[in-house]
Amino acid sequence: MKTDIRDRFIARVVKGKSFADVGGLWGVVNEKVSVAHAAGAASVSMVDITPKGAELWQHFEERMKDSGISEYGCLPGNICEFRDTVFDVVHCSGVLYHHPSPMMILDALHRVTREHLVLTSAITQETIKNELGTYRVAPSGTIFIPALDAGERAILGRYWEDAGAEIDGIHHAAEFSVDEFGPWWWLPTGYSLLAMCRAAGFDVLDEGHAWNDNAYTLLLRPKESRS
Repeated sequence: MKTDIRDRFIARVVKGKSFADVGGLWGVVNEKVSVAHAAGAASVSMVDITPKGAELWQHFEERMKDSGISEYGCLPGNICEFRDTVFDVVHCSGVLYHHPSPMMILDALHRVTREHLVLTSAITQETIKNELGTYRVAPSGTIFIPALDAGERAILGRYWEDAGAEIDGIHHAAEFSVDEFGPWWWLPTGYSLLAMCRAAGFDVLDEGHAWNDNAYTLLLRPKESRS
């Protein structure tokens, strides 16, 4: 059985290192703390904006117990507000496109990553065509979902339905405000995501697609200097 590309990248770099999973509480079963632990991480932590004491944290603790993991960190909070916390290896999946300011997230991830970042984001195809019409994005482009008109939303909605996703902001009405992280805000092309990561101060070491090319995973290393 083919393994998750995120798991493969984590296993390549995490042995003997400190590890943090940023934003991994959603669904809990998608967390990568247990993956890093199994791959020999020296320490493991979960970082998530979900408030301390919330049910998702309880589910995470139950999952750690079921996985035989007794020593781990739980760090509730907004990663963009972390200043003095650094990990050797950081994983972040499913966060970038939910954030009103994706470059702010990338800057925060650069700040907390000492050696490697495994980053995954949903991305858009450059051409989406179905019976409802055709939607095109330049290779350098990024879809700003709040700006979609009804026709564009219908085309994208059908595409993502076929991919098995129901999206707040496309399929369902959503409140878009700068402190709201529920809806999807952005869908970059793969090329655009690469450029964003480089602009945030990362070198790209490896990459790969998943979910029928609707998700893009990058193995990144912070540059020594961003001057």
